[in-house]
Amino acid sequence: MPHEPITLQLTPRQAQALHALAALEDLPPEVYAAEVLAKHLYHAYTPDVQRATEARAQRTQP
Repeated sequence: MPHEPITLQLTPRQAQALHALAALEDLPPEVYAAEVLAKHLYHAYTPDVQRATEARAQRTQP
């Protein structure tokens, strides 16, 4: 699967939290953000969500 670049628009507080949490892990903020996002997406994309997404796609096809 190809990698896709993304841009995050964070509030000042979110940016502050990102930098602080990344520093605690001795990681660059970009790496920490990518790891957190990947973990969240892995756990959020359940089989139920996948089925609902596929059902919606089938309903919108001509």
